[in-house]
Amino acid sequence: MENIETYWAIVSHSTVVINYILEGWLVYRYVKPFMKNKPHIVGICYSVIMLLFFCIPQQITYPNLQGAVAAWIVMCLLEKRKVKQKAFLATTMYLFRWVVYGVTLVLRNMMFDVFINTEYLLYHPLQQVIVYGIVEIIYYGIAITVMYLVIKLIHKVYVNKKEDITGKELLLLFATLFSVMLGYFTFNFLSNVYIEDMQVYIWDVHQEYTSLRVVYQIISFAAILIALAVYQKMKEKQREEKENILLAEQIENTKQHISEVEKLYADIRALKHDMGNHISVLEHLFLKNETEELEKYMAQLKKSLSESVAEIKTGNPVTDVILIQKQKEAEEKGIQFDCQFIYPMETNVNAFDISVILNNAIENAFEGVSGCENPYVSISANRKKNAYMLEVTNCTLSHIELDDETGLPMSTKADKSSHGFGLSNIRKVAQKYYGDIDISLDENKFNLIVMLMVE
Repeated sequence: MENIETYWAIVSHSTVVINYILEGWLVYRYVKPFMKNKPHIVGICYSVIMLLFFCIPQQITYPNLQGAVAAWIVMCLLEKRKVKQKAFLATTMYLFRWVVYGVTLVLRNMMFDVFINTEYLLYHPLQQVIVYGIVEIIYYGIAITVMYLVIKLIHKVYVNKKEDITGKELLLLFATLFSVMLGYFTFNFLSNVYIEDMQVYIWDVHQEYTSLRVVYQIISFAAILIALAVYQKMKEKQREEKENILLAEQIENTKQHISEVEKLYADIRALKHDMGNHISVLEHLFLKNETEELEKYMAQLKKSLSESVAEIKTGNPVTDVILIQKQKEAEEKGIQFDCQFIYPMETNVNAFDISVILNNAIENAFEGVSGCENPYVSISANRKKNAYMLEVTNCTLSHIELDDETGLPMSTKADKSSHGFGLSNIRKVAQKYYGDIDISLDENKFNLIVMLMVE
């Protein structure tokens, strides 16, 4: 039949082009949770590069590997942060493609033997081309579907998507990836050497080669998945250890607050004990009409009273001390400190939990006002029936980015592993009382609302 080769070429090239376009979509889906700026550009660039390689008459060595490297470069150009994480994504993307297409290739070969390489179709070339096109569509469709499921699985296992990978962590992960890649190059080398020497494909002579390669690919995928899961467990354990350290610091701060409260009330008791003597002295000075000494004594007594009695009264001695200390700290830093806080008395709320909220929220607010011309921090609280609302507001100059998954601000400090737990601890306390936190950002204002459901 005339032009049959043209039909073969049209069907073959069309399926490959469609597949590369779909692969670009898969790349976009893969990197999307890890990027904030235009992840679709990465997928488009990958498809364009692979199509360019396909159109070049000269054979390109490892085109998919070069496509993965190009995708990594595009990711780094779009976002210059988390470069090591992007290297991990590009490498795994390339290896997962090899694994998926290698395993599904077994199904394609089976379909070729059953549907295409038959005696009937050998004498009916047009029907053979049509069946070939259907088989290719099924093969690529299954491969794309499996790859999509693999991506969904990786997204589920890779929990800490917003955190970069450290150098040591990258070496740990790449120890597994390099082992898999070494096997990949070994299989390719063996097949290339065999065809050069024997002028025939190794899998046509030794079918066990294909089986061995598929087993290796499945084991490789499992190894990468396990390595990623272990890495995420390590990150979670590190996070828990950091949170436990912060919690221990919170407990120590609370003990210090309680000690300050005890000291404050001891001073008040001592003052009360001596009040009779003070009254007697004042009366004696008054009766003797020693006005000058009377004024000096009263001034000294007034000063002693002001030092012994808290300036901020919240209804709870622990929160009194916390807010008094924070007020003094604000005065030293030149921060306007407005406090309208009332403790939810006669409720099931624990003073320790409130101290965790206040310490973390005010400390974050003090850091947030850095650089402001007229820095201020405002704390207020009110109760409506069973809802207790605590609000902390501060001015800010820095641009704050919220994490898409947690809704919490992303830490801007260099050592992110040691920071960023304050609001997380506040949320934990709020959730303990069946509440939550809400964060709103205006142009120059950061507002935190903590809601607790009280009894």
